[in-house]
Amino acid sequence: MTLPSPWLRHAEGTAPPSARLLCLGHAGGGASSFNGWRAVLPDWLELVKVQLPGREDRRDTPPCERMEEVLPALFAQVRALLDLPLVIYGHSMGALIAFELSSELRRQEEPPPLALFISGRRAPHKPLRPAHELHTLPELELVDRLHALGGIPPGLLGTAKRREYYLPTIRADLALSDEYAYRREPPLPFPLHTFIGEHDNLVVREDWEAWSELAGGTFTRRVLPGGHFFGKEGQAVLITSIVEGVRATLSASTPTPMRSAS
Repeated sequence: MTLPSPWLRHAEGTAPPSARLLCLGHAGGGASSFNGWRAVLPDWLELVKVQLPGREDRRDTPPCERMEEVLPALFAQVRALLDLPLVIYGHSMGALIAFELSSELRRQEEPPPLALFISGRRAPHKPLRPAHELHTLPELELVDRLHALGGIPPGLLGTAKRREYYLPTIRADLALSDEYAYRREPPLPFPLHTFIGEHDNLVVREDWEAWSELAGGTFTRRVLPGGHFFGKEGQAVLITSIVEGVRATLSASTPTPMRSAS
């Protein structure tokens, strides 16, 4: 049994879980961006949504601007989830945190994730292309770029008051992603599955394809319908692919003792 955490939001099915799916969202996104997933996930897969500081019910906590700020605190919470096989998924900025969290589990000699699923981000060892740096853009130019990506509801940033409310957290998240520095490490020893929207206008395809260079085990990549945020059709394919990937990995894995959660 896991204890309540300000970082994690649990959404269990109606049956005892066989594995947990930990989800990390895009820049500015909160745990609620995964609210619709529970209804389409199988009961045996527990959904755990990460709530980073600075958004939704953690609005009063300053957002993190560096990976060195977010990773130790999140890792401390995730250790409590390791009594079951853990699957990690992240989109865009969340994909970067998902990668670092998976790597940190290995560094700390904890049970590795059963599999890592990432979408909508270049491989972490590929440098940021200058034209894609977002966190330093002037306010209205940043708003235009965010709208072009398709992940901002119409009108959300339409007034100065709304921009004052939302943009600081979005900029902090973008800074975390834009200024990230990769540390060279051995390839990941667990399955790695990557996704991108066919019309993604933020991620250069060859930079996304470079995730294969970090894979030390099973590796797949798939192009989904839609843009950076996929849309309903692309997201449905994504969720189905994650469930199928988890099911296949669970079936193929040899049962090993998990560390007891503390």
